Amino acid sequence: MIHDLEKVGFAIEDADVCIVGAGAAGIFLAIEMARSGKKVLLLESGGRLEEPPTTDLYRSEVGTLPHKGIHEGRHRVYGGSTIRWGGQILELFEHDFQSRQWIKGSGWPISQHELTPYYERALRLQGVANVTRDDKEVWREVGLSLCDLGDDLIPFFSRWCQEPNFTKLHGNELKMSNLLHVYLHANAIELLLSEDNETVTGVRCRTLSGREKIFSAKDFVLCLGGIETIRFLLQPHANGHAPWNQNHWLGRHFQDHLDVYCAELIDIDTGCFYDFFDHICRRGYRYEPRFRLTEAVQRRHGLLNVGGMVFFEDPPGAQRHQVWQTMKRLLRGRHQEISFKDMQILVGNLPTLLKQLARYKIQGRSYNPESLVRFRLRAFCEQEPLGESRVSLSMDQDALGQYRTRLDWKISDLELRTLQYFVYAVTESFAKLGLARVIPDADLMNHPELFVSKVMDSYHHMGGTRMAASSDNGFVDPNLKIFGTRNAFVCSSSVFPSSGFSNPTHTLLALTCRLVEHLVSNNN
Repeated sequence: MIHDLEKVGFAIEDADVCIVGAGAAGIFLAIEMARSGKKVLLLESGGRLEEPPTTDLYRSEVGTLPHKGIHEGRHRVYGGSTIRWGGQILELFEHDFQSRQWIKGSGWPISQHELTPYYERALRLQGVANVTRDDKEVWREVGLSLCDLGDDLIPFFSRWCQEPNFTKLHGNELKMSNLLHVYLHANAIELLLSEDNETVTGVRCRTLSGREKIFSAKDFVLCLGGIETIRFLLQPHANGHAPWNQNHWLGRHFQDHLDVYCAELIDIDTGCFYDFFDHICRRGYRYEPRFRLTEAVQRRHGLLNVGGMVFFEDPPGAQRHQVWQTMKRLLRGRHQEISFKDMQILVGNLPTLLKQLARYKIQGRSYNPESLVRFRLRAFCEQEPLGESRVSLSMDQDALGQYRTRLDWKISDLELRTLQYFVYAVTESFAKLGLARVIPDADLMNHPELFVSKVMDSYHHMGGTRMAASSDNGFVDPNLKIFGTRNAFVCSSSVFPSSGFSNPTHTLLALTCRLVEHLVSNNN
């Protein structure tokens, strides 16, 4: 059931779990807990659509290095970032969970093997249970063999959700379940503590119009997103001694993925280039070809995990991406999201669209080779787990009286050195195979201090409430419970001890499924 705190104040009094934040993790957690027979409160700051006054609560102070994702990559709305993300699914790799002696702070207190069954459950909840798991089988489906990129690089696929917006994917269940109550415009202000200073008894929420409500439950889970979870916990607490405020790990070692174009590709061998690097579309699912450095190379040279892809760039003024977005909205019945201008552009690009549709339907591939003029190497690199980036509070306050976020994002020499070697490996591999000639970015190879200005963040906010076996080394335990509390949990990518280079959402949702199991067993 869905309510609006601006209009009603009702709440079930004996909830089993109160979840703060109705984004990807919050929605999954709420649905799975309700399916287990638990009474659930799901609190969302925003409404059904994005609203400027609510979005302004995210306005933050940024340090010397720009970070677009702190504003453009967060959505304070029912559905969270799932209303905008592309829906890309990619697990962390086995060695991402392991302690790597050459990387300080690496290693999770759980293994990839422990997450395997939860990764599988996450696929079902994301609506992609029938996606082809085996990369070799994907190649066989299009009549090709796995590309051998040599000793330093491994090819692999990422996969994409058919419906990335979870409020649409699970809309009926969120609306109709008698065990699940969603409250919109419920801005969490503080967690209330009992006299033992360890048990959370409620979460105080306030609307922008000033209405307040305290929601009570047995357990409380913060699913506010990587940055906002940290900001919420950093706020001064009424009693001055909240256990989370005493943990020095809070806000430290923030991580994002470096996202950067680091080379041009020329002299393309079109005979096999499109075969190996164009997206594959089969049975309604999209598979994106990528490649990564092997673990052996990372170990030998003391590098971070890094991967990349060939980026197919349209000619200047081309509107292919906008046309495809309009087509997808039409096919998904999202007519209200299509403007008159969108339709004009669609009609004006019909010849190109028809060619691309023919390639898609006949060959199961995405791009029309005739429409592309530039190819670039795009890299995605993990950051050092114990790097210098940090989330803190600014002196400015928002409309609710909460201190705003300050983010100081840093890029290290190791991260730049990892990108340099990755470009070198791709250059050697593509030359040996005769696929293309790689022209590395001159600044990356010769003036990395200048190259930093070309690096983008990936809107992947990780770290700051680090998972660890003890409070000496982190903020939450392996079951995501905040150290020093009895019933408060963090279910956010902020718990990631290290990040690999994989998109974090799929791993977060696997952790969410794992947390469901823990909460259900505790409440029985």
